[in-house]
Amino acid sequence: MTFIIEDNKIVYKKDENILAYILLDFTPDGLVVLEKVFVDPSLRGQGVAGQIMSFAAKHFKEEKIQVVPLCSYSNAWYLKHEEYLEYAKMPEDGPICKL
Repeated sequence: MTFIIEDNKIVYKKDENILAYILLDFTPDGLVVLEKVFVDPSLRGQGVAGQIMSFAAKHFKEEKIQVVPLCSYSNAWYLKHEEYLEYAKMPEDGPICKL
């Protein structure tokens, strides 16, 4: 599965249709906020959300960019993957869901 970074999101496309994405917000102080993780219903239950999160975490760690996992899925993912926590700035008010 190939993920692509486009403007303010990381996407997985098939036949030009976006089937999974992470919505990003880049802050003026150099943080990247993970606002929403979405996987098309046809792909749910296949580990796609975990794969796209792994791609994002590795990319931002390599770039030494601190991540704010704001949505509930990304927040829970970071808590389960301690090897990436040093590059995560956990939200003080806890995660939110932007569905």
